Amino acid sequence: MCILEMFDDEDEDIHRLLAKRSINTLSVINMTTRRSFMPKVTDYMAVVGQMAVPQHIDDFKMHYRISRDVFHIILESVQDLLIRGGRGPHDTVTPEKQLLVCVSYLATNQSMRETAHFFNLSKSTVHQIIKEVCNILVNLRDRIIRWPSPRQQTEIATEVEAVCSLPGVTGFIDGTHIRLSAAIGGERDYYNRKGYPSIQLQAVVDNNMKIINAYTGWPGCVHDARVLRNSSVYIKAEAGELFSQNYHIFGDNAYPLRNWLVTPFKNFGNLTRQQIKFNKRLSGVRQTVERAFGHLKGRFRRLRDVPLHDHKEVCNLIIACCVLHNLCIINEDDVEGYIEYEEEDPNNFPNVYQNGHAGVLRRLQLVNIP
Repeated sequence: MCILEMFDDEDEDIHRLLAKRSINTLSVINMTTRRSFMPKVTDYMAVVGQMAVPQHIDDFKMHYRISRDVFHIILESVQDLLIRGGRGPHDTVTPEKQLLVCVSYLATNQSMRETAHFFNLSKSTVHQIIKEVCNILVNLRDRIIRWPSPRQQTEIATEVEAVCSLPGVTGFIDGTHIRLSAAIGGERDYYNRKGYPSIQLQAVVDNNMKIINAYTGWPGCVHDARVLRNSSVYIKAEAGELFSQNYHIFGDNAYPLRNWLVTPFKNFGNLTRQQIKFNKRLSGVRQTVERAFGHLKGRFRRLRDVPLHDHKEVCNLIIACCVLHNLCIINEDDVEGYIEYEEEDPNNFPNVYQNGHAGVLRRLQLVNIP
């Protein structure tokens, strides 16, 4: 620098040239010189092991948002499918560690890079683990997310009737939007009415918030009623395959009236006292599905912003969270403590499809119940 300061103003161009060459030389040195040591977290699994000690047992639940008992129930179901060899210089990634990686990612908003740092894995390995574990959880879907049998429908209806005095209710249906970090493929169809990209999740839940049917994959701009009409619930219910006689589910005004789907009366200021009373009863118990979504997104916070770019991977992640949600419900894993309510459904449009005559009659029967 002393040499450079000796140049006169007339040599300003030479000054700049030498300075530029010095910077370029330093850049080349930095690119060709590798650090001998890069700090890593190498003993995190030992820390997780310490969380099994009684005085630290709550730490596990705080970090992974499920209890250690429920974690081991899940691990027992999937560990045989998670046995795999390491890749390259990596040691074998144990089934326990793989499940921890996936649950950690689903339960928080941390990135794959951050997850990789904690577990001393590469980002690509973490991505592959999350993908594989979600696929395995999706394969458990038919065991964990099941439509109730006729006997179970009777039990559900009895419990719901004790709360709202309305008979024959076996579940509640609604849709929610899973926010995406970016629209898949840049397609505008993924943008919903609120202006952010999303994929829709339609769910039917029982009176205990357990999901008995989950359907996802439609872009955010699609009307809830259209999602319904393309789902297995609609197809099978219309064919008479799902409901026992005089049984039905409750939905909101976005859905059409069917003999198996009852919705509230639209209020244009002309409702009778009985109709207003019916709407309040229906709305009161239908909050069960809203609470279920509050628990699903409150416990598995990844569903508040999914950064994946592959449609199938996103759908598998959503269904995997639904499976984990049910396991938490079934095992009574502090469900109330994780319910976080969200903003109004972006696509809560009025129904655009014609109401079925049998559905109109079903609702009239219910509205006359004192």
